[in-house]
Amino acid sequence: MASTEKINEARKVLADRLRELRQHPAHGKPLTGDQLAERIGWPGRKARISKIENGVQLPSVEDIEAWAVACGAQDEIPDLIAQVRNIDSMYTEWRRLEKTGLGDIQQAFVSLYERTTQLRVWQHSAVPGLLQTEEYARAHMSAIIAFRGIPDDVDRAVAARMAQQETLGGVRRFMFLLGEAALRTPMVDGAGMREQLDKLAGFTHDHANVSLGILPSTVRPPVMPPENFWLYDTSEVRVDGVAAQFRIKKPDDIGVYEKAFTALAEVCVYGEAARALIQAAADL
Repeated sequence: MASTEKINEARKVLADRLRELRQHPAHGKPLTGDQLAERIGWPGRKARISKIENGVQLPSVEDIEAWAVACGAQDEIPDLIAQVRNIDSMYTEWRRLEKTGLGDIQQAFVSLYERTTQLRVWQHSAVPGLLQTEEYARAHMSAIIAFRGIPDDVDRAVAARMAQQETLGGVRRFMFLLGEAALRTPMVDGAGMREQLDKLAGFTHDHANVSLGILPSTVRPPVMPPENFWLYDTSEVRVDGVAAQFRIKKPDDIGVYEKAFTALAEVCVYGEAARALIQAAADL
């Protein structure tokens, strides 16, 4: 699904729920647009009600609170506000994020990792940045820079990505799930890939706060996410698409990604079995 389609779908879900609250209030008969506007304190603003219910205008947090109270649905306010904030923040164009290159983005991730106590990552065809060697990181981000035609600040971006890896220590918990394809995608040359695979193998043992699982290519997964995703505690999911980055904060949607991660984790292999797959890739 295209990025804009996801946004429009989320707006429609919210709009439909607000219309339903107006048509089926907790107490009394259905409200017309004029009646709801009057209750909220928007006299003569029926058009505003219509725009919100048709997804043309995104309501503010204050609008949501007033709407829910007017319909006797105060208990739904937290979830409705979460939907609004999710829509407001879930879509950030890569061009705006990357207008000065990748360095600023990579530096920004450090503080995000520092305030996260449990990070869960699923990547099907590339090694996660927190586990990359410097050579692999350079090749990975150079490919992104070339494809998107953005300013080349790869040295700064690589330095920031290496700095991110300092967050792997301490009391934080990290769970990484990789598709076996990530072990075999030749991001760098043979020697560089062997170095990268050796680093990955080191995370399969003797790391109390880091768990690394590999999804074998011979296993049929219970769910097949088309995108990579990062779960920051239970408060946010980051999804990277080709054209955009999504920041998902709606509790119900976060729950879906948690369910997907758990299902994938159950069919991954760890420890010695994971090392065997990594060694097999290194031997190619």
